[in-house]
Amino acid sequence: MRDYKIAEDKQLCDKFFVFLYPKIYVDMNIPINIELPKIWSGTFTKNEWNSINFIVGANGTGKSLFSNELKTQLSHNNYKVRLLSAERLSGFEKTSYSYFTSSQLSGGLDISKFNTYKDYGQQYGLSTSAFIILKERLDIRIKIEALLSDLFKKTIRLVEEGGYLKPKMQNIDGGEEYGIKEQECHGMKEIISLLTFLYDDSNNCIIFDEPELHLHPQFQSFFLNEIRKIAGDPKIEADKKLFFIITHSPYFLDIRSIKDLQHILVCHNHQKPTYIKKDDLDEQDRYVLKKFLPRFNTHHKQFFFSPNPVFVEGYTDQQIISLLFEKTGLNIAASGSSVIDVGGKDELAVFYKLCNLLHINCRVISDYDALFRGKLREYFCNSDIVQQRFIENGFGSNISNCIGEMERLLIKIGEALNNNTSENESVKKIVDRLHTLYADKRNNIEAIKDVILLSLYRFKDLIEEVQPDIKNDVETVLAKHNRYLECIKSANIFIIPNGELEHFFKAIPIDYLNITQKDKLFNSERDCILDIDTKEKLEEMYSDILPLLKASVPHVKVNILKHVKYTIIDWIQKVQNAIARSEIKDLQTLKSNARVEYSTFNQILECRDGDFTLQPDGKFNCTIYLKASVVGEEKQINFSDQTIPRNFEI
Repeated sequence: MRDYKIAEDKQLCDKFFVFLYPKIYVDMNIPINIELPKIWSGTFTKNEWNSINFIVGANGTGKSLFSNELKTQLSHNNYKVRLLSAERLSGFEKTSYSYFTSSQLSGGLDISKFNTYKDYGQQYGLSTSAFIILKERLDIRIKIEALLSDLFKKTIRLVEEGGYLKPKMQNIDGGEEYGIKEQECHGMKEIISLLTFLYDDSNNCIIFDEPELHLHPQFQSFFLNEIRKIAGDPKIEADKKLFFIITHSPYFLDIRSIKDLQHILVCHNHQKPTYIKKDDLDEQDRYVLKKFLPRFNTHHKQFFFSPNPVFVEGYTDQQIISLLFEKTGLNIAASGSSVIDVGGKDELAVFYKLCNLLHINCRVISDYDALFRGKLREYFCNSDIVQQRFIENGFGSNISNCIGEMERLLIKIGEALNNNTSENESVKKIVDRLHTLYADKRNNIEAIKDVILLSLYRFKDLIEEVQPDIKNDVETVLAKHNRYLECIKSANIFIIPNGELEHFFKAIPIDYLNITQKDKLFNSERDCILDIDTKEKLEEMYSDILPLLKASVPHVKVNILKHVKYTIIDWIQKVQNAIARSEIKDLQTLKSNARVEYSTFNQILECRDGDFTLQPDGKFNCTIYLKASVVGEEKQINFSDQTIPRNFEI
């Protein structure tokens, strides 16, 4: 019955996608083999492409070099390729910085050099020839004029003056006409040039490098919609184009179907780009993803751009965890991390798998029950590194059997407690809950395990006291449970051992066996965290959950003191040498001595009145203060003629 329901859901899901997102992409076979030995080893190979393809990755991962080689190979495959680089607006700056260089566009485009502009634009990926195309192509100019008029309330005119072409614009509501170079914003120049090349049919393949530059998010979405209208296989339909978009913007990352995921290339440091292959996802993965894609927004797409994303189940988890990181001063963005909610345990598992396929070093924070059920369990049970940790701890390699044995112990403990007659209120609460669940044991077996595990973490000693015959089982369960979770962390899966995130909320008391009104709890907890005025107080209040949360993200701490140290060593040597030359007599001459350069070093340190003493024999003592603006808090440093600079420590 369950298999039939899933199959039925899949059919409905497929029909929904066909209705909501009509097919506008086509598959193309284009053999691409790229080697960039200066960036990564090996050969990148991909033959199947969409009509719209995306290339993402952090700065310095070779995307621009990749695009140049991609252009060459696409040309060899008989495509007319135009690459528009991230430097495409060079020459359109509002100001000519003549001290450094002179712009040939200052007085307009020299009509006699139109062919040169076109050749240079094609060769270097520049947009200069966009206005030449507008001058020569009435059909394209009409489209641009309509866009400017209806969307931006502006007009454009291409004026020939003294052998030069000068683009001029004017606001429809009034005002003087002005030169586009001098007075128009970068975003307007960008959208005009991008659309011009998009509409120009002299090329049937375009590589856009960071088309989001200078564009408001809404205009990024607008431009992507224009791309969709033209996307297709130009070798089948002459009016269609093939697109490659290199982007850092989630607004440009268009994911409407699972097939679209297969045409996102993720670039990395020191390894070739990765992508999802056709057979990488099983049917269950596809089913979960299809249900998730309609709500796949710009926030979720951050994982393509983050080298260390952290996935959590719900938006309340994302909000609270992010706020705790912020209030404790943990800048996770410095390590390329972001906390992303995906909606549930199965979604956690699929995103975890996607990241592993794309070689993105993701983390997962999940509730306690992920150990017992859900697709995430399947992944860590099959993880080589987790299996290795289990073997090292003497548990054996069959993780599923280990967990299954612990589950049987939980059920055994539950059966014993279900018959307990203690009058202790905490025990009675557990027993009453078990009575309800055991009334339909077959359908409540998972809930029974939950009740026992949550109760053991809170009332271990009490349970052992009222039910001494299960003491050994209780000790075994808790010991193995914690050790199992430590092993699973090796796969970057962090399971909260004793509950859900709400179990650690402080603002409102909760029933640990039945958490309700989660929205109210979330809002109260958020306000509570915001009201905490010191990092120390917050870390004390949330000491029961913060260590696990902090362990889930890589820490990158900028060690400013290490770099300040070498600067101070340099200055100490300058002071010692100047005193040895008898160039310094007191604090005033120390500050004015050219060799010491106090005026320069005073930007990071200060030597105050009374902090420098010099004896006739050249012996001295000096106290300086590192400025809080540089090192976070003022630090006092003492040195003398006896200080050995190379051994100096702050």
